[in-house]
Amino acid sequence: MSQFGSVKPGLWPAIALCLSAVPLCATAQGVAPTVPASSSVPTAPAIPAAPTPGASVPQVEGAEATSATVVTPRRRLPPLVWQLKVDAPEPLDDLLTQHLELARFQRELVGNDALRISRNELRRLVISAPDEARSMLEAEGYFGAQITTRVDDEVEGKPVVVTLKVVPGERTRISKVQMIYEGALDVALSEGDARAQSLVDRLSADWGLPVGEVFRQSVWSSAKNGALARLRAQGYPTASWSGTSVTVDASDRTAKLFLVADSGPGFVFGDIRVEGLSRQPASAVLNLAPFKVGDPYDETLVLDWQERIQKLNLFENVFVTTGFDPTQADATPVVVQLREMPFQAATVGVGVSSDTGPRVSGEHLHRNAWGLDWQAKTSLQIGKRESRGQVDLTSHPWPGRVRGLVSGQASRLLDSDDAETSSQRVRVGLLEEGEVHERTHYLAYQHARVTSRDKVVVANATALSGTTQWIWRHVDNQVLPTQGFTSLAELTLGQTYSALNDKGSFVRAYGRVTAYKPLPADWHLTARAEAGQVTAGDAVSVPDTLLFRAGGDDSVRGYAYRSLGVTREGVITGGRALATGSVELAHPIMKRMPSLLGAVFVDVGDAADRMGDLRPNVGYGVGVRWRSPVGMLRLDLARGTETGQFRVHFSVGISL
Repeated sequence: MSQFGSVKPGLWPAIALCLSAVPLCATAQGVAPTVPASSSVPTAPAIPAAPTPGASVPQVEGAEATSATVVTPRRRLPPLVWQLKVDAPEPLDDLLTQHLELARFQRELVGNDALRISRNELRRLVISAPDEARSMLEAEGYFGAQITTRVDDEVEGKPVVVTLKVVPGERTRISKVQMIYEGALDVALSEGDARAQSLVDRLSADWGLPVGEVFRQSVWSSAKNGALARLRAQGYPTASWSGTSVTVDASDRTAKLFLVADSGPGFVFGDIRVEGLSRQPASAVLNLAPFKVGDPYDETLVLDWQERIQKLNLFENVFVTTGFDPTQADATPVVVQLREMPFQAATVGVGVSSDTGPRVSGEHLHRNAWGLDWQAKTSLQIGKRESRGQVDLTSHPWPGRVRGLVSGQASRLLDSDDAETSSQRVRVGLLEEGEVHERTHYLAYQHARVTSRDKVVVANATALSGTTQWIWRHVDNQVLPTQGFTSLAELTLGQTYSALNDKGSFVRAYGRVTAYKPLPADWHLTARAEAGQVTAGDAVSVPDTLLFRAGGDDSVRGYAYRSLGVTREGVITGGRALATGSVELAHPIMKRMPSLLGAVFVDVGDAADRMGDLRPNVGYGVGVRWRSPVGMLRLDLARGTETGQFRVHFSVGISL
C-alpha cells in the first residue's frame, strides 16, 4: 500500500498528470524535487540552482523525502580593539604589566595601527591571566592574593577594556629554616671538627632567607645557590642538594624551609705540578702558594694564588686548576698552567702632566737578570721640570712569600718658584705580601739639596734611615674602585748628616687613607685624608725629600705642585708637618655613558714647620672623570681661595 492511502483505479491518470507537473513547478522555485521510487513516471536528475539563504526544501505528498534547511554561513565579526588595565599596588602593577602574557601580547601589537585581537584569542588570554598572575605573586611572597578580571561591554568606537584587579594581602614570611648535612661534613661534625663547625655556622649566618624575611622565589633560589657555592668553595667541591622543600601555610602567611645537603668527600690539597716554564724557575710560583700539601681545599686560596702569580709580571697567562675526583679526595692534585712573557721588554713614551709638564721616557725590563732570579727595571725620564733615572731590582718570591728589593734613583725637580731640588737615594729591603695587606721594610741612604734660581743653597742634608711601610687595600676593584678604602702608613727612624746645619736623629710618621662609597641616585663619594710629622731638633737638618709639601693634582687642587710649604730665603722648602683632606662627589653625565662622570670637589690642607702653623688653604672646583681601562682619568678646573687663581689639573690612576 502506498503511503498516500487507497486510490480508485479511475483516478491514476489524473494523479500521474499532477505528478508530472511537480518537477516543473519545483524547478521554477529553485528547489529540486524528490520522486518516490514506486512512481511509474520516469524522471531525470536535475541540477538545482543555488538556494536562497534561509530557504527550505518543500515536501511533496506521496514522496519519500527528508526535508533539509540550507544554513546561511555565519558572518565573520571584525577583530576587537582592546586595551589592558592592571589594578594592583606598586610595584606589583609593574611586575604584572611586564610579564603577563596578556600584557606582552598588547606590547607586541603597539606598533600596529590598532590593538586588534580575535574574540577567541582574547577569551583565552583573559581566562589564563589569573593563574599567571597568581604564580608571579606567589614568587614574590603573596600566597593569598585575590585576583579578578573584568571585560567591559563592546561600545562602538571605543576599545574594550580588560581589567585585572589584584588584592595581594599580606606577604608570607619565613618561620623556620632547617638544614641537614650528609656525607663527610656530617661525619666531621659528629667528631667535633672545629673547621666543619665553623663552616656550618657561616652557612647559617649567611643564609639568604633567615627567619622573619619575606619568602620570594628568586631569593630562595639565590640563597640555595649561595650556600652551595660556599660549601663547594670551603673543602667540599662536589657538594649538592639532596632535597629542598618549602611548606607554606597560606592562612598564617608563614613558610618553613627544609634543606638537605650532601657534602660528598672532603678534599685536601695534593702535589702541585707547574707546566709551561722555559726560563723562569718553578720556585717563583711555588713560593707564593698560600697552602701546603695536606691542607683542606679552599677555593679562595686557589684564586688568590692565581692572582698573585699574575702580578709577578712574569707570565702572560696563568691558570690554576684542581681535579675533583672523589677517589683522590685525600690528595687532589693542583696544576698550574703558565705561558711566559718575553724575557726582555723595552718601551718609550711621551707624556705631559699638569704638575711637572711635558716629558719623554724610556724603560727596559729584564725578567731574570744574570740568571739570578731577579727582575731588573731601568727607567729614564727627561722633562721640562722633572728628570730622573732609576734602577729597581726585585727578586722572585722567596719562601714565606717574601721578596728582596734594591733600588737606586737620582732626580732633578724644578719647582714653580724656579728653585731646584736635586736628590739621590739607595734602598735595600724586603717586601712581605699578605692576604689583605703588604708590608715593606727597607734601609735607605738619601741626599737632597735645594738651591734657589740664583744658585744659592737653601737646604742640604744627607740621612741614613730605616722605614717600615704598611699598605691595606679593601676595594671592589683595584683599578677602578667604587667601594671600600685604601690606606698607607709609614714609620721612619733615621740619622742626618748636614752640610749646613746640625746633624742628629729624627722620627718621621706619615699616613694616608682614601675611601670610596656609592650613594643613592648613582652618586659616588670619594674622601681622602693624610697627615705627616717629622720630629727632630730645631737645628737638625732633614733631607728635603723626607719633609712634606702640599698642592697639586693629588693634594690640594687650585695650587701649584709642591707650592704649599715653608719659605726660606725666598724659596719654598719642605715642612715638618702636613695635613690635607678632600671630598668629591661624582655622577654620570649621561645615562648611556656611565663611565663618563662629572664631579665637584673641595680640597683643604697645608704644610708647615709645626702642626700649629698649618693654615686651611682651600681649593674647590669641578671636573670630568673617565673610567678608562688603565684607571680613572681626571680633568679638573680648580680655584685656590688664597691665590684667587684658577688652575687646570689632570692625572690618571689611583694613589695610596
